[in-house]
Amino acid sequence: MEQVQPQVAMRSVSGRLAAPMAAHPSVMRLHELDGLRGILALLVVSYHMYGPLPLVHAAFAGHAAILTQAWYAVDVFFLMSGFVMMHVYGKTFEERPSLATFRLFMRARFARLYPVHLAALTLMLIVMLPFLAHTAGLFSWHGRYSLGAFAASLLMLHGPWVEYRSWNYPAWSISAEWHAYLLFPAMWLLARRAAGARAVLLLACCTLIPFAVYLMDAPSERYPTNGVVLLARAIPLFFGGMLLYRLHHLNRIRWRGGAAAVCVAATVALLCSDAAPAAVLLAPCLVLSALSKNWFQSLLRSKPLLFLGKISYSLYMTHALVEMFFVEATLRAASRYLHAELNAGLAVSFGLWLAGVVLALALGYVAWRWLEEPARRWLMKRSDAVARA
Repeated sequence: MEQVQPQVAMRSVSGRLAAPMAAHPSVMRLHELDGLRGILALLVVSYHMYGPLPLVHAAFAGHAAILTQAWYAVDVFFLMSGFVMMHVYGKTFEERPSLATFRLFMRARFARLYPVHLAALTLMLIVMLPFLAHTAGLFSWHGRYSLGAFAASLLMLHGPWVEYRSWNYPAWSISAEWHAYLLFPAMWLLARRAAGARAVLLLACCTLIPFAVYLMDAPSERYPTNGVVLLARAIPLFFGGMLLYRLHHLNRIRWRGGAAAVCVAATVALLCSDAAPAAVLLAPCLVLSALSKNWFQSLLRSKPLLFLGKISYSLYMTHALVEMFFVEATLRAASRYLHAELNAGLAVSFGLWLAGVVLALALGYVAWRWLEEPARRWLMKRSDAVARA
């Protein structure tokens, strides 16, 4: 069970204190989804860490192509996020469908997302400012490392409303998720009316929409991370996760025997770049497999994967710092001061990639242990104090 968080006492119209409402409802924690989230976060880290290492990229493309398909991890993130939000907050919205409930929901989501986002963004600005201070682009409204893009990132608007990746580039997904949170009450109203065949049909549509976007194969990016089209990727998958919860919770849909088949089918699709977009159609089955009693669930509940799941958000949000300020910086420093091209040999490049992954894991743990959790608890206590005032 999750820890019961402090309660918020809601005032009635008469001014008297109504029954307290949990700041974070007490629900059974879905440990298997933590484990799955950990695997997917590590996939994203592994993918980004070889960005400046073309030999490692080529090696993975030839022998472990699934490591080149990290977009799929984020799609499953969106789906799981909708599922978990329905799991944690669905009953609260059912019992107290009010603006006060929505404010409480948004405060909790802000406390969860923003501290690590702000810290990573600020650290990136501090480190890069000496190199950008004398460039005209810094003081522009447009441009990857412009103050305009920084402001959009601070407001978590940079995903859909900025046409390019900026500053802490993995953060595009939390911008998209923030928009999904803003729409949560409307999606909850739709999801609560869906059950059985209607929910299955809607869920299928929710995966077909991003699938259609991927088949368009836009010149800039097949799997969009920026621009309004991003919402056609993130929002349907988030809503699909909410519908999946309805099917799992009300209709008791399970996937006990098909876990291996789903994992194999998704892997086969991801191994072929032409067929890779079809993997998004299997994402709901992958999540159902994790939630069913089988070998896959047992694997996801193992201690190493639960640890990865615990630090997954901090790991995801800080690993770009390692890629930029360790991997890329090491390559530049070796070339400038040692006249050595570390990209010339696969063994050295692979060692640098592996060191980057390990360092990202260490930084992710530090950020989770001393930033994410303490900041979230502090913000929730402040939120409770405001609500009682």
